[in-house]
Amino acid sequence: MSTTEQTDNGSAGSPGSPELSGTPEPVGHPPGPREPREQLPGTTRPSTHPRAHPRAGAGERGVRGAGPHPPPEDRAADAAGTPAAGSAGAPAAEAARPPAPTAWTSAVAITGNFLALLDTTIVNVSLHDTAAHLGSISRVQWAVTTYLLALAALMPATGWLVTRFGVKRVFTGAASLFLLGSAACALSSTLPELTAARALSGAAAGVLVPASTILLTRGVPREQLGRVQGLNGSVMLISPLLGPTIGGLLVQAGGWRAVYAVNIPLCAALVLVTLRRVRPDPPHSRQARPLDVVGLLSSATFTVCTVLAVRAFSGLGWTASADLLVPLLLAVLSGAVFVIRELRAAFPLLDVRLFGHHVYRTAAINIFCLGFVLYSPMMLIPLYFQSARGESPVTTGLLMSAGGIGVVAASWLCRVLMKRVGGGATVVIGVGLTMLATVPLTGLSATTPYPLLCVSLAVRGLGTGLTIVPAMTRAYQSIRAESIPDASAQLNLIQRIGGSVALAVVTVLLDRAAHRYHGLTPDAFASSFGWLLVIYGFTLVPALALLVADRREARHAPG
Repeated sequence: MSTTEQTDNGSAGSPGSPELSGTPEPVGHPPGPREPREQLPGTTRPSTHPRAHPRAGAGERGVRGAGPHPPPEDRAADAAGTPAAGSAGAPAAEAARPPAPTAWTSAVAITGNFLALLDTTIVNVSLHDTAAHLGSISRVQWAVTTYLLALAALMPATGWLVTRFGVKRVFTGAASLFLLGSAACALSSTLPELTAARALSGAAAGVLVPASTILLTRGVPREQLGRVQGLNGSVMLISPLLGPTIGGLLVQAGGWRAVYAVNIPLCAALVLVTLRRVRPDPPHSRQARPLDVVGLLSSATFTVCTVLAVRAFSGLGWTASADLLVPLLLAVLSGAVFVIRELRAAFPLLDVRLFGHHVYRTAAINIFCLGFVLYSPMMLIPLYFQSARGESPVTTGLLMSAGGIGVVAASWLCRVLMKRVGGGATVVIGVGLTMLATVPLTGLSATTPYPLLCVSLAVRGLGTGLTIVPAMTRAYQSIRAESIPDASAQLNLIQRIGGSVALAVVTVLLDRAAHRYHGLTPDAFASSFGWLLVIYGFTLVPALALLVADRREARHAPG
């Protein structure tokens, strides 16, 4: 897939993408069991409770995760609930265990993550062929949007699933459901069937991605975790490079169904290897605690209704219509229910108190906007190559891989810039490069030189690669290590909502442009990118706000 479908790694410092632009997406590290809250909001909480002080002081950041670098490896282990070696809390029996089969565990976890991310990168190339068999582009696009919505809806529940059933069982179950969803997609004969099957695949991926990260951090010894996580980040960087090309080859060889059918043998092998080679969870790692059903349902309702409301608004404007007012009202109500519930629940789904910290809140707003930027070209770029230029799926995939090359370059440049100018400034630079790379796309024609388009996509990949990771890192640095699991799940959810909103808006923009220019002509795509460039300009506002927050924090830092 192109720069359009981006997935972010769960490690704050790993570059790369869910589903579209090529930056591995931040995978939520579901938390381990929590202590119930004994006091209602507003009452005095013990000062030692990590959630009572979402902001880590400067001194604390100096101890854990200081500076512009991503949080250190011990945070990843803590977030996954892994006890430190030799810690007083680790049972003696666990300490005496022989080491886990690290190679198999690492291979299984990385493969699971890769398959879920690759599925989102290879599908884009198949949209044109799918629409030719099942319906219009705008209708087929809902199958892609449904995947993202289901993924976002189920991801927050992974923490409860892992603490209740164990990470091996959850990982195996998610991989099995992903296999079933892929098989259902390949066998679909109507668009509703495909949409329902993609919803199943998305729900499975929403659990598979964070479960892969937990399996990795729990199954790999601490001294090897950094190297293995680096390998995981590299594999996630490769997926956007391979995705479009593999997708093009599959579509050209077997049609759009082959894009989904390829997951069947791969997932089957993954499940078998997991069952045979990955060590079962120790009994003490599973604990029964109630699932926050109200929080999960209200969160899912808010996500879906927000996307529906944005899509209706994009098509109707301020016109009062049931298509707009009903989902908008439901989004507001479900959002309010979710916040109130999470503030009062003894075992909340997510800790919304983290948004009380200014830097974290600013970074979260950036991640929503950047999710829009990352996902918005997901449909436009491959459709331009195939519909307006008549290119084959293979050629389309090769051209789109230029964006992944830019993301790979960003993985190195991002660390350099964050060390020298800070996270906020790096985000501003990334947004600026993304906007600059979008300018040539606003003048697309039937003869636009391919070298120019490849350079534009590469620069866009570079720009998007400089945005999500610094914003994530600043969010993690502003909170205590114990809050990282909640933060990772929240930020991943926010990015997915931004991506789903982007797809809804782009679908309406392209529909209007196609009507105005009598089909999917180059002018229709140029018009759509023109509107996107205007929207991208607004993302500079939160990016600059994060820069200001960085400067203010630096001035008040001791020493």
